[in-house]
Formats: sequence, C-alpha cells, structure tokens
Amino acid sequence: MRQRWLTGIAVLVSLAVLGLVLNVFSSLPPTDGAAAQETATRERVISVSGEGRVSLPPDSATLTLGVEVFDPDAAAAQQAVANRMTAVLTVLRQAGIPDNSIKTVLYTISVERDWQQPAAPVTGYRVTQLVEVQAQPVDQVGQVLTQAVQAGANVVQQVSFSVANPAAALRQARELAVRDAHDKAAQLAQLAGVGLGEPVRIVESVSAPPVPVPAARDAVEVAPVPAGETSVVVSVSIDYAIR
Repeated sequence: MRQRWLTGIAVLVSLAVLGLVLNVFSSLPPTDGAAAQETATRERVISVSGEGRVSLPPDSATLTLGVEVFDPDAAAAQQAVANRMTAVLTVLRQAGIPDNSIKTVLYTISVERDWQQPAAPVTGYRVTQLVEVQAQPVDQVGQVLTQAVQAGANVVQQVSFSVANPAAALRQARELAVRDAHDKAAQLAQLAGVGLGEPVRIVESVSAPPVPVPAARDAVEVAPVPAGETSVVVSVSIDYAIR
C-alpha cells in the first residue's frame, strides 16, 4: 500500500515537471527563422530608387598654387620661397581676394641627395609652399592665375569649380528624384496588379562634387580656364507599401 502511494506521488511530480517545461518552451520567443518569416509576411513593399540631377554654372573656384625652390642652402631656399610667395599673395589681394579666402595647405622642406655617390652626399634642399585660394567670380580665374604665375608662382596644382550655395538646386534635384522613384513604383505596382500605398521608408544621398580642371605642376604660362557646368545630384531609395 505504501509503495503504491509513493508511486502515485512520483507520477504526479513527473507530470507537474513536464507541464512546467512545456509551459516554459511555449513562452519562448520565436526563432530567427520564424521571426524572419513573420517579418517578410508583414512587410509587403515595393522598393525603388530615383535620381534627380540639376546642372548649373559654377560661381566659385578653388585654386591650389604656390612656389617651389631648390637651393644648396636650406636658408636660401626658404628665403626665396618667402619672397616669391609674398609677391604672389600681393597680386591675389590686388585681384580682390580677401585674406580669409587664402590659406596655406602645404609647407615642406625636403633634403635631396646624390644617390649615385657612395656616401650619398646632400646636394641641396627643396622648399615648397602651397596655398588654397577661393576665388569669385569664376570668369576671372584665368587672369588671377596668370598674375600669380607672373609674380613668381611656379606650381599650379589644381583648379576646381563649385556652387557656393546649392540649396535651390538641391531642392529641385530632390523633387526630381522623388518623382522618378514614384513613377517607377507606380509602374511596378500596375504591372504586378497591386495597389501602391504610402512610402514607409525614404533614404537620401546627395552629391555635388566640384569640377576639377587639370593644371600643370610647373607653371610657366596659364591657358584659359573654362568653368563649364557642375551638377547637383540627389538619389533616393523609397519603400512603398503594397495595398
């Protein structure tokens, strides 16, 4: 009798433990696969991209130019660079470019050796100073470069053109990009036989790169520098709900 009673208690305890385990497992969140399937079922969207491009004439130019001198004496090379750069800065200011639009971007002193000789003796020192100049209006860039070269600049590293205030062009390009994306989504929805809902996700990227103009490393004379056009580009990625 006692043994039957103990056996009954053991069965009841086992059933209770099994029920607890089943209850714990049933309350666990779904696995990654189940969650992904549920998400995919819930998110029914049409994903498209659109681009808007607005081209306009640039109104700002960035010039990188300066002086490079080699001399057997380091102090003499530095002094020569200083004298020539002073003359260059003078003509830049006379052209109406303010001091806050001129900044030094490079100043180096490098030692040069004769590596053909066993001891590789020092042959001299090369000193380089480059400044970055913001110039407006762009139609005077060629004249400014010519005057700078005549004053002593012998390095014209880069000339690039850009739009100083692209806000209006950005708005127009953004409208074109969204319209482009919507037209694509509407066509896809029509072809698929579904209704096009509201946008549920929008991602934007903007590109308004300056227009570079190749320039000679050692400038003797400067050719005309046409500004051309620069483009403001807005790209969007939009997810539209399917109705």
